[in-house]
Amino acid sequence: MKFHIIVYGCQMNYSDSARIRAVLINCGFSYVENIEDADIVILDTCSVRQKSEDKVFGRLKQIPKDKKVWITGCMIQHNLNLNKMKKYEETIQNNFNLGNFQGKLKTKNPIIAGIYESNIEDVLYQYKKSNPDMKGFKDQVLLLNNAFNPLYKKIKKRFDNLELVFRIDDLGFLPQILEKIGYKIEKVDENIQNEYTGIIPGGANQNLEKRAKTAFVPIQTGCSQFCAYCIVPYARGLEKNRSYDDILKEVDYHISNGVEEIILVGQIVNKHPEFNKIIKAILKYKNIKWIRYTSPYPTYYNDELFSMHENEEKLCPHIHIPAQSGSNKILKKMFRGYTVEQFKEFIDKIYSLDRNISITTDMIIGFPSETEEDFQASLELVEYAKFDMIFMGVYSPRPGTLGAKKYDDDVWAQTKSNRRSQMNSLLSHISFENNQKDVGKIQDVMTTKIDEKAIIGYNEQMKNVIIKKPDYDMNTGNFCCVEIKKGDSFNLYGEII
Repeated sequence: MKFHIIVYGCQMNYSDSARIRAVLINCGFSYVENIEDADIVILDTCSVRQKSEDKVFGRLKQIPKDKKVWITGCMIQHNLNLNKMKKYEETIQNNFNLGNFQGKLKTKNPIIAGIYESNIEDVLYQYKKSNPDMKGFKDQVLLLNNAFNPLYKKIKKRFDNLELVFRIDDLGFLPQILEKIGYKIEKVDENIQNEYTGIIPGGANQNLEKRAKTAFVPIQTGCSQFCAYCIVPYARGLEKNRSYDDILKEVDYHISNGVEEIILVGQIVNKHPEFNKIIKAILKYKNIKWIRYTSPYPTYYNDELFSMHENEEKLCPHIHIPAQSGSNKILKKMFRGYTVEQFKEFIDKIYSLDRNISITTDMIIGFPSETEEDFQASLELVEYAKFDMIFMGVYSPRPGTLGAKKYDDDVWAQTKSNRRSQMNSLLSHISFENNQKDVGKIQDVMTTKIDEKAIIGYNEQMKNVIIKKPDYDMNTGNFCCVEIKKGDSFNLYGEII
């Protein structure tokens, strides 16, 4: 069987999709670069905004009906009907659990239940015949999404080619799941394990976009911060850190396969208790060129990490640090855990380093009760920090989050749109001024796209670089040496030397 993966959302999803690919290839499936050649199309989804989920429905309309569709990712996990799952826990006196999403299922060979709802009753009946006391049942049963996810039924009504929805946390059990629904599976590698982050992605190309020199390495999953607007704790679960040895094992694999850029990924990546130790270990690899990480949190920085940014050439001079707002009132309502004054002290610390560090951020516009005064405070923070880029999100409530439960979405849509335009205008001006400082410099650039007229890539500061196309052929996913000829808002322009 041939499969294709469509990835939405953050770097974590690209890493997850690489693991999906590794498992399926091990099962005897083959990956193809386009939908037309695939028998199965897998959507690895995002749910950070409603718009992210709307994109999935739009894409489903475009997939030919003769292709089987599987869906995984955050959109699936936060739509679980946990109340329905708990009903079965109560039915058999808590012999069920909530599946591997809660990290409780440790068996290598689970009993698969939930492909359809009546299947659960069948499993219960058969198990009880040989084990009247139901001993051990709780640790062996994997509840699939199909029976417990209202989203599955909703999509299935419109798209009959939907075959499977599965939690990314259950990836280690995917071979057994596929056998249960009728696929012939080759011998499964013993290294494919229950804890999905421990599955080593196959090949060096980790983001499925031909960037062969780059690998995204998750060092933690989930989040325990519970910011009011964020769905992540509900979609990914609570924060869980990977072990130092497990992380380094994956890094070693990537570097031995030609990777030169390692990107450490986590929801609050620098909260990992051994974060600095991990970076120092990666710095020792001779063949590594760039090390990045995303996304950190200002309150989890320390002097040692700042010192590495200042003195370690391989640790890229770029920090993406989500601010979200410049108003203390709004930050408090968001449950961010820091003040504007503390955030500015953090910015001051970065700019005091003896290295030109690029700073990018996230901002939410129109959070509930945001006044014009609050918004002006956000603009003032943008001016203060001189961000090179801002990923702006116009607030919309996500069902299930604290914000959706506690606050009315009381800022008019037109007001949000106007404020976004104002912030973007300010950012454009700041970006233009910042980029003039790069003109005349020689920079290494990672190429990501080649079209008829130009090569597109990014430099160590994660700035977008548009390069004049040379006479000879080039491939994406490699480094080239570029002289910057011009700086504009959001883009640098250069020529290969």
